[in-house]
Amino acid sequence: MISTMTAYQMVTRNMTKSLERTAARPMVASETAYFEKNIGKVKNLDDFMKDDRLYRYAVEAYGLGDMAYAKALMKKVLAGGVKDTNSFANRMSDQRYKDFAAAFDFSSESAETTYFQKNISQVKTVTAFTHTSGERMFDYAIKAFGLESIADTPKEKEAITAALHLGKASPLRFADPAIDKNFREFLKAFDYAGKNIKATSDKAAMQGVVDRYVAGARAEQAEATIEKYTRQQLEQEEGVSNENVRLALYFERKASGIKTAYQVMADPALLKVFQTALGLPESLSQVDIDRQAKIYSDRFDFKDFQDPAKVQKFLTRFAAMADATSGVSSSPTLLMFQSAPVGVGVDIMASLQKLRLGGL
Repeated sequence: MISTMTAYQMVTRNMTKSLERTAARPMVASETAYFEKNIGKVKNLDDFMKDDRLYRYAVEAYGLGDMAYAKALMKKVLAGGVKDTNSFANRMSDQRYKDFAAAFDFSSESAETTYFQKNISQVKTVTAFTHTSGERMFDYAIKAFGLESIADTPKEKEAITAALHLGKASPLRFADPAIDKNFREFLKAFDYAGKNIKATSDKAAMQGVVDRYVAGARAEQAEATIEKYTRQQLEQEEGVSNENVRLALYFERKASGIKTAYQVMADPALLKVFQTALGLPESLSQVDIDRQAKIYSDRFDFKDFQDPAKVQKFLTRFAAMADATSGVSSSPTLLMFQSAPVGVGVDIMASLQKLRLGGL
């Protein structure tokens, strides 16, 4: 059997090609095509939950496929969003739920759209629109037209204000054709130069802004979700022949977001990698959670996961230890770890000997 590290490197050496091969698989391609075709039809959370095929694709993309059956729970996760620190998703220890809720944040989308529709007709002047009183609606409109990159500084906002005063006669142009096209459409929608105070009373024009905003949100969701789904499928495919390769790929993907031991303990896959790499027994999970966290934190500096080189070093250790446990033929890397004191360190052993399973 090929070693875990060799198999892992075969995948990661050219990740782009690996993902392309996965995306081309008939089942993956079929599900992705359906998602791309239908996600734009979703107007709200209820629409999303009703289309079971869309819903299952999305939960699979965010690593929650095993919870797809729990629709009531997942709807509650999405309904609360993530802006409220006390939302259901934010109170869950597993980061995957927060990521899912952040990606499909129908709650915030609905709130912003409702605010825009309720208040935009009251914004009668360019000054009111681009300054404090209309800032929330201005930001909504800028996002709807995909113009965030040209409206993020005071100077850029001043240039947009001047352009709105001039309307289609504005000389402001952008080198990027797509940005320039969107900006012309933005000026047409908010035609203060031609319609004056009636510019935002045009219900059809304002509904067009809302439609663009929703379409933009779906496009963002589609791009991110398809990328994540393909990566999930790649990892699962590798796991068929070697589960440790799947774990290594997953850990690499998640490593930069790991800040505390509690994040590791909340994710079974991360925990498996960590325990294997550090030679810690699975029974450690039965110890009081705070004492577990201290053991892991004393053993490893989580800041190291911000350094890709250190992540790879950690995964090399994991792969060697995993192969040693599963009986894969020794390699120079494996022998290096086997000849070193890679088991539970003296300090950890001392701590474990003082602990009783299940806490104090």
